[in-house]
Amino acid sequence: MTFNINQFNRSEYIEEEEAGAYQDALMELFLASPEGQARAEADPDLGFWAYQFMYYGHQYIGASLPTMKVVEADEIVTELFPRKISTRSPDAADDTIPELVAFWQFLKREFKLSNAAAILDFLDEVQPAFKGLMNNPANFGMAKSFFMKGQAAGFDMTDSKQMDTFMHLHNAAMLAGEKTSPPLPFDEGLDLFDEPSRGSDTKKDKQKKKARRKLARASRKKNRKRQK
Repeated sequence: MTFNINQFNRSEYIEEEEAGAYQDALMELFLASPEGQARAEADPDLGFWAYQFMYYGHQYIGASLPTMKVVEADEIVTELFPRKISTRSPDAADDTIPELVAFWQFLKREFKLSNAAAILDFLDEVQPAFKGLMNNPANFGMAKSFFMKGQAAGFDMTDSKQMDTFMHLHNAAMLAGEKTSPPLPFDEGLDLFDEPSRGSDTKKDKQKKKARRKLARASRKKNRKRQK
């Protein structure tokens, strides 16, 4: 299959469905590549971080993969990821940079991207600090802080009823005169965008992952409309 890596080398807004089709197609190529297959041996749930990297590049900062600069990759990895992506545990961040390295090695080999070497150097430099950035509450956005607190308190934040229950408790604590709800540990988290599978990555698993990515796009699109 011929894939046009330069499809979105433009600055104007990309429709989310259009970007999603591009991201899905490129992810299939990456997962089937030597780089993807090698990384999958260590991380069977491969795909989440590379997909989110493309998503934030397209939808938040208007940066395509072939034209992306190091400063833009830095914004995605050290600012947007820690602010917006919640993980189920602090250790989940251990897989992020190795996956992105494999992804950019794939892009460098397969599409000869001239910016790949510089971004790979950046990823190597940021890896020692990344886990700390992802798990530092000072870097969390409001939504991530809320989800992380609810999950840590034992609520299933993917369940709307449980999320509403936690919201009422949180608001009640604030109305009672407290600045925040009672202190909650941040040792557990919630992955807002993906439900990781376990075991072998079968065709059925891949279909489920693709469906989850589409659901994530629809959810994010709905939330962005609410914020306007």
